[in-house]
Amino acid sequence: MHPRRRQRGDHLAAATRLSARARGRAALPRAPRSGGALRLVSLACAGCLAAGIALLASVALVRAAEIDSLTGRLQPLADSKHALERQLNQRLDEGIARANEAATSCDEAALYRELRRALASPFIGHVITMRLDEDESLDRRRVLRADSIYRDLGLLDNVSVHWKDLSSVVRVGDVLVGVDKLGHFFVEGWSYFETADLDGEGLPAALDWGEGTEATWFGRYTTGVLSHADLVANFEGLRFWRRVLGRAGDPLETGRRANRPYVKCKRRSWFASERQWKRVRALDLGDYVNPAWDEAINCCSYRTPEIEAMIESRIAELGEADGVDYTCPVDAQACVQARRRYGEQWAPHLLHEACLSASPRPRPWWRFW
Repeated sequence: MHPRRRQRGDHLAAATRLSARARGRAALPRAPRSGGALRLVSLACAGCLAAGIALLASVALVRAAEIDSLTGRLQPLADSKHALERQLNQRLDEGIARANEAATSCDEAALYRELRRALASPFIGHVITMRLDEDESLDRRRVLRADSIYRDLGLLDNVSVHWKDLSSVVRVGDVLVGVDKLGHFFVEGWSYFETADLDGEGLPAALDWGEGTEATWFGRYTTGVLSHADLVANFEGLRFWRRVLGRAGDPLETGRRANRPYVKCKRRSWFASERQWKRVRALDLGDYVNPAWDEAINCCSYRTPEIEAMIESRIAELGEADGVDYTCPVDAQACVQARRRYGEQWAPHLLHEACLSASPRPRPWWRFW
C-alpha cells in the first residue's frame, strides 16, 4: 500500500478509536452545565472552526494563482531571464549569509531553513510572485480578469482569480511563462524534494502529492483550472532543490553536470580553519524553464464541462480577432520536445493529454529545411 494512503488509514483508524472511547465516556455521569456556559462553549467551538476554515482557505487562495497565456499573446515582450536571475541569485546569497550567521560551521539544516525563508516559504515564495507582478523593471503582460478568457466565470467557478486577479506573463528565453510558475518552482518544488528525499518516500509519492493539490486546493477548487504547466514547474523545482548541495540524483540528467551543486562548504579564507557555505555557481533558469511551462502549449484541464465551454468560447473568439488558431497546443513541436525531455517515465505525470498525443504539422512539400 502507498505509504501516504497507509498513513491516512492509520489516522482514520485512530480517529475511530478515539471516537469510540469518547462515546464510552459519554455514558459516565457529568456535572450539569448552565445554558449560558454551553452557549459560550458552542460559540467558542464555532469560532475556532470558522477561523480554521478561513486560515485554510486563505492559504489555498494565496498559493493558488492563474494566468491568461493567450490574451495579448502577439504583444512582443523583452527577455526577462537575466533580470529574474539577478533577483533570484541575490536571494540565494541572502539565504546563505543567514545560514552562516545562524551556525558556526556548515549546518545543512540551517542552510535549507534559510534558503526556504529566502525563496520557498508558502507565503514568501508566492510573495515573490506578487512582487514580480509589480516589478516595473520587467517587461510583463498583465491581463485583468474582466478582459481575460476567464471573464465569464462566476465567483464560485474561479474564486481565487476573483479575489486577487490574474498573474503576469513574462518571457524567459523563448518561453512565455506566468510569474506564478516561479512560486511553484520554489515552494511546491521544495515540497516535492521534502517528500521524495528528506522524508524518503520517493519521487512517485511527490508527484502524487502534487497532482492531488493541483486537482484540489491549489487548482481546480480555487481557480477552476488544473494547470499541467504548474506540475512541470513543481517537478523542475525538485531538480533545483536537489542541486543545492548536489547529493541527490537528477531525474533528467546523468553524469557530472547533474550533480554540480550551487552551494559548497568551504574555508572562510586560505588561512582559516573555520568553514562556511559559499555559492559556487549561479542559478540559470535555462536549466529548468522550457515550453511545457507555457499553458498555451501544455494545456489546462477544467473542473467542469461548463467552465471549459465558457473558456474555449472566449479562446475561439480571441483567435478569430488575432487571426491565429489558439487551439491548444499552439505549438505541437514543443510538445514533441517536452515528451523527449521527460520521457515515458515522467511525461504522463506532467503533460496534458493533448500535448502527449500532439504531432507536428507536416511541412509543405516545397520546404526542404
